[in-house]
Amino acid sequence: ANQHIPQIIGAMEMYAATGEQTWWKIGVHFWDIATKRHAYCVGGVGETEMFHAPNSTTRFLTDKAAESCASYNLLRLTGQLFAYDPEGGRMDYYENTLLNHILTSCSHTADGGTTYFLPLGPGGQKTYSTVENTCCHGTGMESRYRFMEHIYAQDDEAVYVNLPVPSRLSGEYDLDVEVSEEGLLTVRTGRTLEKKLRLHIPAWAKDGCTVSLNGSRIPVCECGCGGGTGSDSAAGKEASLFAVRWHKGYLELPAGLAAGDAVSVQLPMGIRELDNSSDNSFANLAYGPYILAELSDDKEFRTLPKKDVIRRTGGELLFEADGRKMIPLARVDKENYHTYWKR
Repeated sequence: ANQHIPQIIGAMEMYAATGEQTWWKIGVHFWDIATKRHAYCVGGVGETEMFHAPNSTTRFLTDKAAESCASYNLLRLTGQLFAYDPEGGRMDYYENTLLNHILTSCSHTADGGTTYFLPLGPGGQKTYSTVENTCCHGTGMESRYRFMEHIYAQDDEAVYVNLPVPSRLSGEYDLDVEVSEEGLLTVRTGRTLEKKLRLHIPAWAKDGCTVSLNGSRIPVCECGCGGGTGSDSAAGKEASLFAVRWHKGYLELPAGLAAGDAVSVQLPMGIRELDNSSDNSFANLAYGPYILAELSDDKEFRTLPKKDVIRRTGGELLFEADGRKMIPLARVDKENYHTYWKR
């Protein structure tokens, strides 16, 4: 897998250099194949480093699933495609893979340890290498310094906030992003924003999110025309300024946000059940963007807990279902865990 992904990265470099549409089509077609037919729930691909048959990931839930290098390079490819086609579906994949594979592959101590494969079989356990001379160790160390990439982007029309990462964009635009575990995304402007502001809303959150400006709810135009007003717009502003519309997976606010404005989006956090379209006998659980893992050393697949019995038991994303403990996969260190359940 990781032999071929860099070839496609090279094809995109050829497209950048020549403008030949064949190279672009190669990049788009490969990305669609890899992310839609070969990706595990964490966004990673490959088992024993190999692509297998399409839509067969649940046949390869082993200790040698989801090679870290492959995710690293698929994120590079995603960034290349996004530069020419900035649409939310690409950032859906990017966000999921960043939060549930790249972040998960990092040692919990400051020793530079990284995972080669990510075990996805029942009762798997991560191994962090600090001495192996492998591609995953090299890219794994580099990944820690790539977390800032693609949080923001810009084009002639807009500034994009692509990822829910607490951060600060200094310089020309001066934006500050805050994100809470309760799913509240807040973007504050340090100066007047002369461009539109586009906030990526992941596909799982689109139907239930709400938008506020300086504490006041503002309407979202579902028709995509950019129209619509609301009487509850922030005081002192023209209502039409705050008619928010959907744009290719983003909430788009018109240009003109002033210094000190705060745009907040409440994402509908909650337990989600992820279907495996190619094998409906397996399912995954997530809380908001985070894939959940049940802590257990059972070497047999466990039965999927019912959503209505899952309870949050602590302030740090701890969950329990009839005595079964679950946490985000990225917070699993060396415990044994399950991320795939049998229905």
